[in-house]
Amino acid sequence: MERNPLMRALLGFVLLLGLAPALLAQRPLHTVRGAVKDTEGAGVANVEILLESPSRSTRTDTTGRFALDSVPEGERRILVRRIGYLALRFTVKVPQAPADTLRAIMVQIPQQLAPIDVQVERKGIYGVVGDTAYHALPGTLVEVLGARIADTTDERGRFAFEALKERQFVLRVSRVGYYGRLITVDFTGKGRDLSVFLTPYSKGTFDWANSPEALVALPDLAVRLAMEPKRYRMTREELDRFGSMALCDIPRIRSQAGADPNIIMRGSTWFRNGDLCAYSADQLDLVEWGDDPCKEAWKSIADVLGLYCGPQRGVRLQASGTPGSMSIATVRRDKRKGYIVLWPR
Repeated sequence: MERNPLMRALLGFVLLLGLAPALLAQRPLHTVRGAVKDTEGAGVANVEILLESPSRSTRTDTTGRFALDSVPEGERRILVRRIGYLALRFTVKVPQAPADTLRAIMVQIPQQLAPIDVQVERKGIYGVVGDTAYHALPGTLVEVLGARIADTTDERGRFAFEALKERQFVLRVSRVGYYGRLITVDFTGKGRDLSVFLTPYSKGTFDWANSPEALVALPDLAVRLAMEPKRYRMTREELDRFGSMALCDIPRIRSQAGADPNIIMRGSTWFRNGDLCAYSADQLDLVEWGDDPCKEAWKSIADVLGLYCGPQRGVRLQASGTPGSMSIATVRRDKRKGYIVLWPR
């Protein structure tokens, strides 16, 4: 008896499902090789190398070299991280070309203890500043960017800011002989009590929070915090929900900043060939964005990008049909590209 065509199709589908694991198992797997070095060219040992999908991991050896096995073909994202260094992300084409290796250069950063944040009944932002040995640091300057106020810690290392509006702020904590700290606070009217730890400064290292670049970028950030709606940024509290997810995979950022935005680091440095997928949520304390740099309140982002923020229509002189005469032509300038500003932890 001849089978119903529908039954034959269902039977074929079931057989295909049964064969699917075997077909997947037959897909060729490859090894991704590479080396991780510091800015001096020395290999960095015990660096964690993570393949995002499918999940694979390994670590570098004493020379900084690694081999990540069982990697499927295609474009694969790899996370490179170690405590005390700025994490990196790469997109690798698998299989690699013959004799090709992935080369990663890691930038060492001062290891800083995360601030301790506790809710209290009093309405305001309070806290204590100490060093990494848990000794109070009196006389430390604490500024609230976005509110134009500052305080100096007392003999117990404590500071207090009361009668604040419900808004997102950035605390800048600085003291001679220590690395400066920038800490975002999403103030919703509930009291916050912070314990902030400063790391002693090491000679020859870069302290951005107390650099000339910071003197220019931080006042501009303060203006944006005070004048721009909070929908144009995400603070550490919001970013923590996404863990190590790449920024390009966070729907809110991708939809509002665009697929390929200009990337600006700390409000002052334009990464012309920057890749949004190279940064993860847990690396950052604050992320800002916009679809047009010329809509930003202070126009500082447009200055960094070297953009002209005049009318989108302009004029230019051009040769006309009559010899020796000129005519005026209307010019439509290209649509401005979105931007994103990253503030590392």
